[in-house]
Parts: sequence; structure tokens; C-alpha cells
Amino acid sequence: MNVERAKKARWGYLILGVALLLCLGLIYAWSVFRAPLEEEFGWSKAQTSVTFSVSMTMFCLGGLVSGVVTGKRGPRFTLAACAAFLLAGFSAASQIHTLPGIYVTYGGFCGFGVGLGYNAAISTVMRWFPDKQGLVSGITLMGFGFGGMLLGTLGAGLITALGWRTTFLIFAAAFAAIMLTGALLLRTPEEGFLAALSAGGKKGEAVEEIPWREMLRRRNFWLCFIWAVILSAAGLAIINEATTYAAPFVGGDLTRAAALAGMVSIANGMGRVLSGQMFDMAGYRTAMLSVSVIYAAAAAALTASLKTGSVPVLAAAFLLVGLAYGGVPPTNSAFAAHFFGRRHYALNFSIINLNLIAASCLGPLCGGGSYMGIFAAIFAFAAIGAALTLLVKRPEKGAA
Repeated sequence: MNVERAKKARWGYLILGVALLLCLGLIYAWSVFRAPLEEEFGWSKAQTSVTFSVSMTMFCLGGLVSGVVTGKRGPRFTLAACAAFLLAGFSAASQIHTLPGIYVTYGGFCGFGVGLGYNAAISTVMRWFPDKQGLVSGITLMGFGFGGMLLGTLGAGLITALGWRTTFLIFAAAFAAIMLTGALLLRTPEEGFLAALSAGGKKGEAVEEIPWREMLRRRNFWLCFIWAVILSAAGLAIINEATTYAAPFVGGDLTRAAALAGMVSIANGMGRVLSGQMFDMAGYRTAMLSVSVIYAAAAAALTASLKTGSVPVLAAAFLLVGLAYGGVPPTNSAFAAHFFGRRHYALNFSIINLNLIAASCLGPLCGGGSYMGIFAAIFAFAAIGAALTLLVKRPEKGAA
């Protein structure tokens, strides 16, 4: 095989992976749909918030299934299954009239479909870059983060012009078509390419190659997992409320509020690249500690926005939240590859990603319904995250 040609081609697969994850970032656009559904059906914020928790839970389960299926059947099969779930979920969501209906369709089918595609895309792209695990994790996940902003803004515009039912139908057809296109184009690298790329150096070498059962016995896994739960919850506590919290700052205009809340997604994408690069260059501890520091600054800025009612202060706070939250997924991804190896990466990463199930339940509960309580919880989570980071130790090979 032509190694140099493959090294150039892998950047094309990275661009494709970013495009796929950009579309799959729709899972973070839920806050845009909440308002029209609450208005039409009289549902409470607490009731509609369950949809987000369901979707995040199913997203994690979909990623777990994807880790098994992609390893056996390849990314083409998994992405095709993703397309089927998104088509069914959004189409059915356009016809709902009950809370269980939106839980099952948007939360269940769409969340599961996003999880299938997410894991298939990132695990396949990561295999092309064993020498740039952190950076490539950050770049691909940047697309996932930006998706919430772009699709949220697009969704808000479509809802205003066409209504939420028609918007769901448009999303059903568009995302199914995009995932099927990705299934046709995305490929896994040949073993010869990976061997040739690894020759001549050990930069970024994994500590060891272990399967998921052994990973679950490792102290570092549980420290990383708990770290991810609390710091993901800190971000989700704001993401779940972003458009609603921003609305009074812009006179209640849904589109402007969605655009302001989109600052979280902009910084989310930036944070993923910066954190991934930091992991490669400065190591896991610096990358993980930086997330806690930025969260603490975000909590202070959010408190200031509540007291001042200032749009610029709120925008700065949303940017800090996005940077911190964006740092968690690529750190998890690079952590899984570096500490537990690349051979079992797809399944190991999907297990670490299960942290979002707990985080999606914990996040909306933060603060007991008080914005000031939410901001205090974020600061507390930042402190706990820093303490957990200091307990993570680079193990010697074979050390349990």
C-alpha cells in the first residue's frame, strides 16, 4: 500500500467525520424545541426536561451498542442503522400529542441513533490517527459541539417559519440522507498503514492494551469516569437551561435567545480542539485541571450575569461554560486511548461515555430550580473535579 497517499487521504476522512458529528450534534438542540412544545401542550419545564435526560441516556446506550457492532460489522452498517433511527425518530416526533410520545420518539429513537453514529464516526476516524489522539479527538468532537449551535439556530428559524412539526420532518429526511452518505464514504485504515505509521517512534504510545473487563478493574478508569460525570453535569445544567435563561436578557425573543445560547456551542467546539491539543502536548493532568479552572471562572461569570442583567457578561459566561464542557469529551477520548489502548478503543470509549447517563440526570437537578443554586453547584463540581484529577496516576504496564 502507498503509505504517503494514505496519510494524505486520512485528512479527508477527518473532514468527513467532522461533518457527520456536526449533524449529530442535534442532540444538544433540544432547548429550541422545548418552548413551542410547552406552549402548545401546556407542559411544564420539568416535564420537557425529561426528554433531554432520555435522549442523553439513549445516546450513551447507542454508543455502547455501536462500540460492539462497529467492531464486528464496520462503520458502514452502523451509520446506516443510525440513519434509520433518525428517520424513524424525527418522523414519528412530528406526529406526537403526548409526553410519552416525545420521550420515545425524540428522546429514545433519535438519542439512540445519534449514539450509534457518534461512536462509529469518531472511533473510525481515530483509527487513522494513532499519532494524534488528543488533537483528532478534539477536532472531530468540535463538529459535535458546533452542531448544537448551528442546528439550534436553524431549528429556531424553521420553527418560526414552518412550525415544529414540519421542522421535525425536514430533520428526518436531511439527517438520514447525510448519514447514509457517510456510510458510503467512511472507511477504516488497513493494518499495514497503522504498522507503517507507528514505525520509528513511540510518541503517544498507549500505556497498555486492555479489554473492557480489565479496564473496569482499574482505579484510573473510575477516577476518570466520576470526573467526567460531575463535570459533564456542570455543563449540562447550563445547556439544558441556556435558551430559557437567555430569553429575558433579549426581551423574550426565541431566535435571539437561541443565538445567544449558541455561544456555549461555539466555545464547546473550540474547547474540544484546545483540550485535545493540550492533552497531546502537556499531558492528561494539565488538560483535566484546566477544565476545572474554567468551570470555576464560568460560575463566577454566570453569577455576575444574574446580578447585572448584562448581555456581554452572559455571553462571556456562556463562552466559559462551552470551553469547559467542550474539554471533557476529548479528554475522555484521549484518556481511553492513552491509558487503555487503541485495540479496544471503540468499546472502552463507549463505556466511559456512559458517564453522560448519570450526568444528564444530575445536571438538571443542580441547584433545586434556583439559578444561583446551579451556579454554586458548578463551582463545587469544579473543585471536586480538580481533586479527582490529582488522584489519577500514570500506571506501570500491567499494574491493576
